[in-house]
Amino acid sequence: MILRHQLCVATLLFPALMFAQAAAPAPKPASPTPAASGGSYPVMSASAKSRCRQLFGDFESGQSAALYAAFSQQMKKPGSSTQLATLSKKVGTELGREEKMLGENFAPDMIAANTIYSRFSKFSKAKDPIYTVIAINQQGEILLFQFRPSPPAPGNRYVDYKATTKLRLPFDGDWFVYEGGREIYQNSNAYRDAERYSVVFTVVKDGRTFSGDGTKNEQFYCYGQPVVAPADGTVVMINDSFADNAPGRSESVMPAGNRVLIYHGHKEYSLLMHLKQNSIKVKSGAKVKQGDVVGECGNSGKSPAPHLEYRLQNSRGVPLPYSLPAQFVDYVADGTAVASGEPVRGQHVHNSPAPPPPPAAPAGEQK
Repeated sequence: MILRHQLCVATLLFPALMFAQAAAPAPKPASPTPAASGGSYPVMSASAKSRCRQLFGDFESGQSAALYAAFSQQMKKPGSSTQLATLSKKVGTELGREEKMLGENFAPDMIAANTIYSRFSKFSKAKDPIYTVIAINQQGEILLFQFRPSPPAPGNRYVDYKATTKLRLPFDGDWFVYEGGREIYQNSNAYRDAERYSVVFTVVKDGRTFSGDGTKNEQFYCYGQPVVAPADGTVVMINDSFADNAPGRSESVMPAGNRVLIYHGHKEYSLLMHLKQNSIKVKSGAKVKQGDVVGECGNSGKSPAPHLEYRLQNSRGVPLPYSLPAQFVDYVADGTAVASGEPVRGQHVHNSPAPPPPPAAPAGEQK
């Protein structure tokens, strides 16, 4: 634990949680943990969300004893209770208390039956917003607790960019936005220009990304699902040579894994990453139409669990591409129709249904 003026990081345990939100290096992924046998706080349930907010309240109000009581056994290291009490006191003295919640979201841990809570807050004495992450298991115990001041993501030359290409979501059916948005609590790429507007999608059912114990790719709901072209274009690059990782293990040789790059014109390219090996249906140079299947969701590259990562970028690779804000059109987010927008972490999204064809003219009126 470190506490310095305008730099505060509290990390009391680093289990194998997917897509670590903090700026500090993430731990090496471990093998998936078998799902706990039930509990009062099912993953992504209303009770789990309420529990996370309660625990944040204990932290924010300086109730270190209550917070420590919620630690899992692995968290309760010798001396950690005293360290937490000291840290809590320093937080109140140097950062103050929460004045306003700027945003929050919930997501399931991709490889374990845990709920992850991210909160972005204005504290009374802190110059920058405070970013807090709490992860709990189904028993309501804290598995991970992190907080730090996090300045808003700086602007860059593309912050106000509006895509010329009319993009549809690159899949059919209902998917969950695991990472997406402009701030660090929504998207861990927010501070990196090359990736800052990337969006990560998975499929969630009953609050979880997988069935069973999550030790096989085939148990993940998104694995093998069709990935489609988000707009008309020309395939300019494919790679289908990387084996899918076992869940909990990530390959760093080629971070993007198996991928398809489509050029839409107007210096706009769609990059579809982490695809399933031997699933790519197109060849370089092929013309594709919006909605054409180009591959399947997989677990290749720097990917500890099956998911789809999408990026709109401004070059094929030379010069070094920058990611661009991707405005998808005609989709539904959490039940609300969106004419054009950028999906954000925590949303359930799907493409709007196509309008029905006009009714046929009565037989007597047909020409």
